[in-house]
Amino acid sequence: MYALIRKKIEGWMKEREIGLLPHALLYVLSILYGAGIGLKMRLYSSGFLDRKELPCKVISIGNITSGGTGKTPFAVWLAGYLKKRNTRVVILSRGYKGSAKGVAVVSDGQKILLGPKEAGDEPYLMAKRLKDVPVIVGANRYDSGVFAVENFNPDCIILDDGFQHMRLKRDLDIVLIDAVEGFGNGFLLPRGVLREPVYGLKRAGLVMVKGGILGPEERRALGPVPAIEFSYKPSVVVDLRGNIEREASYLKSKRVVALSGIAKPESFLKTLEALGAVIVKSLNYPDHYSYTAEDVEAMKKELAGAELIVATEKDGVKLKTLIQTLPVYALQIDVEVTGRERVDRALKPFVKGAG
Repeated sequence: MYALIRKKIEGWMKEREIGLLPHALLYVLSILYGAGIGLKMRLYSSGFLDRKELPCKVISIGNITSGGTGKTPFAVWLAGYLKKRNTRVVILSRGYKGSAKGVAVVSDGQKILLGPKEAGDEPYLMAKRLKDVPVIVGANRYDSGVFAVENFNPDCIILDDGFQHMRLKRDLDIVLIDAVEGFGNGFLLPRGVLREPVYGLKRAGLVMVKGGILGPEERRALGPVPAIEFSYKPSVVVDLRGNIEREASYLKSKRVVALSGIAKPESFLKTLEALGAVIVKSLNYPDHYSYTAEDVEAMKKELAGAELIVATEKDGVKLKTLIQTLPVYALQIDVEVTGRERVDRALKPFVKGAG
């Protein structure tokens, strides 16, 4: 019942025109939410609430809307970019849906110390992709940052999903926007998908646009803030039964069941279609879903008429220990950035020794 109600509300959040009653209810809640977020921002900007500062550079990656704009793949890309330029990097995440308490080390840069249940799926995925970058989770980002400085001595800290986390000062706010979704229907949560009013984008130092060019409304909201496009690029598909990697082109003409527990499953389906996969069925779970053995048993029945199941990489890390002999593959996504010269200029102050 709860899942059906949630799905209905999520549908309303994306629509401009809905019934009078649900609109009135959600709109009132949006006004209350907006008042709360506005007060919080004013208290920080006026200095009434203190902002903490760390003795190293801090880059925040975030968004102004709820849902998937590619923060995790972009954080992986950014950490790799800085690491290749001899910059010591640590990633801080709040560890959403993870069971770890306080400040917890997901990876010390040498070894992964927590699983996806303890760390949360996204921090674990970042740790898995970035073998030589420490990943730390904790609800208090400042405490996590102090721990990172004391134990890993980073040149730069990447704050995952940090745009609305005002308590910790940062040197650069990178905001990700989906070119197709834009600002949604223009309403704040829960009537729409905006986490805060669009004028909050004035705090950003750089906007990264996923999957195309911004529309006129979004472009006007940015003002002088530079916007650079990026896209997803499927790299490999991993057979979770034996951790065997194949080129993403392996999926061409394969009859597959698409499995995802992400905010925007339609983007995953488009990626599979672009690879030439024949999607027999789509299994969509809630974002950050925790899979069970019962779910895997149900998946076996859904495999009829298909050769294999293809999951997102985020879902793959949670399914790996459950699937046994079930042919489940995880599609790994990399980020491809256009306008690299502009990115290099924006990130130059964060590269060690670059001035």
